This record gives sequence, structure tokens and C-alpha cells, in this order.
Amino acid sequence: MEYAIQTENLVKKYNGFTALDGVSLRIKRGDVVGYVGPNGAGKTTTIKILTKLIKPTSGHAYIGGVDINKGPKEVLQNIGALIEVPGLYEYLTPHEMLTYFGKVHRMNNKEIGKRIKETLELVKLSDWEHKKIGSFSTGMQRRLAIANAILHKPEIVILDEPALGLDPKGIRDIRNLIKQFHGEGMTVFLSSHLLAEVAEVCNRVIFLDRGRVIASDSIENIGNKMEYRVINVRLLKPLSRKEIDTIEAIELVNGVEIKDDTVRIYFDGKPDTSHQILRKLVSLDFEVVSYNPESKGLEDYYVSIMGDEKEAN
Repeated sequence: MEYAIQTENLVKKYNGFTALDGVSLRIKRGDVVGYVGPNGAGKTTTIKILTKLIKPTSGHAYIGGVDINKGPKEVLQNIGALIEVPGLYEYLTPHEMLTYFGKVHRMNNKEIGKRIKETLELVKLSDWEHKKIGSFSTGMQRRLAIANAILHKPEIVILDEPALGLDPKGIRDIRNLIKQFHGEGMTVFLSSHLLAEVAEVCNRVIFLDRGRVIASDSIENIGNKMEYRVINVRLLKPLSRKEIDTIEAIELVNGVEIKDDTVRIYFDGKPDTSHQILRKLVSLDFEVVSYNPESKGLEDYYVSIMGDEKEAN
């Protein structure tokens, strides 16, 4: 299978420090993949290698099946990238800046004009086409940088912390853009610390720590692995000590905690057990107002595997 992005045992060392330690990735065409890990894990280093900004100490990287060291022009034509803080020319307008980069990509004037209109509309900056970039907010500059990344219609978009420093509206705008890229069949490789956003837009996640890939899975499989071990139950009336003891005595209950107006019931995490506990509460005449397993998601999974990794070292 030809992957959109593939690496084989990438190693990158800086003055004796190993930033990447044998990183191998397989990213299928059309996937939206989150690349997550703590600061210093090696995420940006990987992205800089994929975009030819730095060379690996050893190992290989391929874009669309092409070795980045053997076909750099072909590789870069297939990639649109936003890396760390985007370099924008504040004294230019979006029209002027995008025209310049269109010529860098060897696009003709007619195509450049057409793509400027399309990309600025996509990132909701059409009304700002002829305004100085220096007057833009952080969110607007970030969206303009993404417009620049996709100006030449790349098949693969690589984004390094695209929502960095943005307010909730800006984060939502970036989220919607990534979903649109996915809908258009682009492959998106996304580095981010915002795990909730990764869970929202990505279909796969790769976990990196200390320069090594420690886990990789689909969002769906991660969700299936995360068991619900706590049920939050609200009752019509406050519980007496005797009623709390009655709940604790239920065979399938591992523990009970009272928090404000909610009873937190600990159990083994199995759906059938949750169902049986609810039936038992009703049969004992507890007046249940709401009954909800406590939600766990990508953040919990991240903490669990990163914690296991640190304990193992």
C-alpha cells in the first residue's frame, strides 16, 4: 500500500540529544491523524523533517511514496504546511502575500487570482483581501497562514499547533476548516495539545513521548477501550446514612461517594453491570432522577498511556 505519509526508523540527534528515536509512521490517504505528546516529545522535529526544513540523522521519510531526499520538489508540491508560528509579512495584504507564494509555486496569474479568492473565502477573510496583515488578530493571521498552506491545492496538509493562542471562536474556525479538508479528501497530519479538538476532528491518533511512538489507534477503538467505571446518580431526595449503606451493599457496587447532590457509584465498568445496578436501585425504591456513566475520552487515554510509559522507564 502507498501511504500519504510514511517514515522508517527516523532518528534525529542534536549534540548528543536524541529528539527522535526510531519513529515509524503509516498514514493512509484521506486520513486525519492527530500527533500528540508532551512538550519536547519530538512532534515538531518530525514535521520539520517531513517538510524538508531539517534532515534526519538516519532513517527515511516518504510523501506519497516518494523519498523526500530523492524527490524534494515533487514532495513539497504535494504538501501544504503550517509550522509553529507562521511567517507572515505584516506590511503586505493577503492578496499581495498569496500572489507572491503563488509565483513561488509556479502558478500562472489566472490560477493565482482564482485560488486567492477561493482560499480567502474558505478561511473567511474575503473582506480583508486588501487590508494590511499587520492589523489582523491572531486568529485571522492563523487562518491566513492556512490559506497560504492550501493555495497550491496540496494533497497533504501538515499542521503544527494550528489553534495555538486562539480564543474559542478561533479554535472552532480551525476545527471547521480541518473537517472541510477531510471532506474534500485531503490527508491531514495534525500536531496539537488540544486533545478535545483532536478527538473532534481526527479519525486516528499517534502518541509520541521522548522521541518514540508509544501507541497508535483509531479514535473509535480508543473510545471502546475507555471503560466507564463511575456512574453519577441524582436522586429526588437526599440520602440518609442507612440508604447509603444500602447502595454500598449492592453486590455489583465497588464503592459509593456523595458529592453535592450526586451519588457517585464505582463499579467494574461493564455496560451490563451498569444496567443491573440501575434495575437494583429502582427495585429498592430509590427515586432516580438521572443516571449517567461518567464520560471518559482521549484525555483519560492519554494520561493512562503516558503514565504507564513513565512508570516503565
